[in-house]
Amino acid sequence: MAHSGSTVRQAGRLDPAFVGVVLTRLGAGVIALTLPVVAGTFAGLLLTAGSPAVGVAHALAAMDGPLLGGFGLPWLFHVATLAGLCGCWVLGAGLLLSGLYD
Repeated sequence: MAHSGSTVRQAGRLDPAFVGVVLTRLGAGVIALTLPVVAGTFAGLLLTAGSPAVGVAHALAAMDGPLLGGFGLPWLFHVATLAGLCGCWVLGAGLLLSGLYD
C-alpha cells in the first residue's frame, strides 16, 4: 500500500523519542550514582544499631524525618533514597517515551 509521506522522521531535540533516550540515560545515571550511597548508608545504619531489627527500624524512622535541615547518616539515607526514587521515575518516563515513539 502506498504511503502519502516519508516514513523517516527527522530527529530533533523536541522529538519524543530523543527526549525518551535522554531521560532513560539520565535516570539510569542517577540510579547508578545513588545506589551505592543508599546501600552504604543502609549498611551503616545496620552496623551502628544493636541488632538488624533495630537497624531496619532506624532506616524506616529515617524516612519519616525532615528532608531539609537534617544531618547524619539517617538524613543521608533519606536524601539518597529519595534521589534514587526520582531516578527511577525519570528512567520510567524515558522508557515509556522511547517505547511509544521509537
